[in-house]
Amino acid sequence: MFFLFTGLTGISQEVKVGARLDTNAMLIGDHVGLTLSYEGPATGQVIWPFLPDTILGNITVIGRGTIDTSFSADKKSIVLKQQLNLTCYDSGFYTIPGIPFTYRKLPDTARFSAETAMLLLAVHTVKVDTAQAIKPIKGPLNVPITFKEVLPFILAALIVIGMIISLIWYLKKRKKQEPVFRLKPRMVLQPHEKALQELEKLRVKKLWQEGKIKEYHSELTEILRKYIEEQFHVPALELTSGEVMDNLRKDSVCAKPALDRLNGILQMADIAKFAKGKPLPDENEKSLAEGIAFINETTEKYPEIKEDNTTKL
Repeated sequence: MFFLFTGLTGISQEVKVGARLDTNAMLIGDHVGLTLSYEGPATGQVIWPFLPDTILGNITVIGRGTIDTSFSADKKSIVLKQQLNLTCYDSGFYTIPGIPFTYRKLPDTARFSAETAMLLLAVHTVKVDTAQAIKPIKGPLNVPITFKEVLPFILAALIVIGMIISLIWYLKKRKKQEPVFRLKPRMVLQPHEKALQELEKLRVKKLWQEGKIKEYHSELTEILRKYIEEQFHVPALELTSGEVMDNLRKDSVCAKPALDRLNGILQMADIAKFAKGKPLPDENEKSLAEGIAFINETTEKYPEIKEDNTTKL
């Protein structure tokens, strides 16, 4: 009886294994802890025992902890422990048989085994005073409903209402043969409008004031060349300054004052870009002003030439 109640560990040479209950008596349905332990050489190997979920048909394993590892001060011994939680729903006295451990002592490949001592567990029922009258079963308690519990139903109702409103709106649009969504038409700028906007952006950049004279004249002439391509359909971006002027004179799409303005702008830009010249501040400002005047003159007096999309045989 002493061995059954205390759960002394099984000893095999240098290895000690043990199984210990937190208590040897418990109420039915209560929990009790079972601790499995192994102590042996740190160089050894152990196959940890696995207890099934049900022991003796009535004792149930309801929890399994991890295997904890610790070493002795000289690192020559190792101690392994695991905590299991047991319960039982039937009263009586139960004997938990010894639990076998299998291990090896390296480098020896032979297998050894050690078994824990048997354990006794007494499971008692709750004492009932039969002299007292039987009390009626209590009904369920009324628990107030919280907003957190109602929130999912509110959200679901809002989604359903939104879907119904959307369906009714769609059916009305379909009945009237109206588009469901009206896309706002994109405003298309005319060539002169785009060019004037780009020139204003160039003025705000203040490139020539920061010493970027070449970049300033390059952007200025590029804006004007794009405008000429869209307004007069002359490939100005691919032509030299002289070729641009020749095409405009040949087609007679610009008056002479406007051509003179453009020619002055292009020549000043060529000097700044290719001859490494440095125009004066007044000349830089004049080029931008002349560019604006050129666009206004050619837009007012010479409207945009529209392409003929008819097929010519």
